[in-house]
Amino acid sequence: MNKEVKLYMVYDILSDTIRTGPKLWKIDRKRLADIKNHSLDLLLIYRILRDKFPIKLDNDKMYDYLMFHDLPEAITGDITKFEGVSSEESDRVKSLAINYLNDRFGNIIDFDKVINGFENQVDLEAKIAYMIDKIYSGIEFIKYEAEKPINVKNPSVNSSLINYPYVKKSIEEGKSVSEMFYIYHSKSVKITDEELEKYGISRNIADQIVSIILSFIDELYEEKENKTLFDEKKNFPKEATIYNRNEENTNN
Repeated sequence: MNKEVKLYMVYDILSDTIRTGPKLWKIDRKRLADIKNHSLDLLLIYRILRDKFPIKLDNDKMYDYLMFHDLPEAITGDITKFEGVSSEESDRVKSLAINYLNDRFGNIIDFDKVINGFENQVDLEAKIAYMIDKIYSGIEFIKYEAEKPINVKNPSVNSSLINYPYVKKSIEEGKSVSEMFYIYHSKSVKITDEELEKYGISRNIADQIVSIILSFIDELYEEKENKTLFDEKKNFPKEATIYNRNEENTNN
C-alpha cells in the first residue's frame, strides 16, 4: 500500500492549493475554495445531472476525468497567464508533473491517458467533463458574488487581469465579475458538428447535453440575481443546526 498512500498524500496537497482566479480578484472572504474543493464540486455537479443526460455515460471515465484532471497542480500550483507565465512554460512544467505522476503511480491510474484525454476531449465523457469544468469557473464567482459584491475597481486586483480585453470591455459595459464570467464560460459549452462525428452522437443528443449543463449555471445565476441562492438554509430544521459553526468561515 506504499504507493497508494503516497498517491493519496499527493492528492491531498490540492486541499492546500487555493484556486488562483479568486485570489487575483481579491475576493473578500475568509476561506476560498481549493483545488480539492473544485474537484469535489465537479463530481457533485455530474452526479446531480447524470440521470438527466439523454445517453448512458461511462461513470468510471467521468469520475477519473473530473477527479484527476487538475492533479498536476499539486506539483505545479494553479498557474495562470495573468501572473506572467507563458503558455509554453505552463505546458512544460505541467508535462513534467504528468510524467512524474505516471512514472510514480501509473500502475494505479494511467494519468497520461486521463489528463490528456480530458484536455483533448477524446471521447464524449471527456467532453462533458470539460464543459462542466468550464461552467464551474463561472459558478465559483456567482457563489462568491452572491455573498458580497466584488470590487472591480480594487487597486489590488491583478492589473493584467483587469486589462485583459474581455474583462476590460465587460467592466466598461458595467458588468459585474459574476456576470462577465457567467457569459464567458457559458459560451464554452457547445458541441460542434465535427464533434458529432467524433463522438458518434446526433445533433439532437448533443443539444440536449449542452442544454442540461447550461440549465444548471443559468438557474444558479438567476437565483443569485433574485437573491434566493442561499434560501435553502431557511428550510433547515432549526434543532439540527444548533451546533453548526459554518457561518464562522464566511463573511455572511
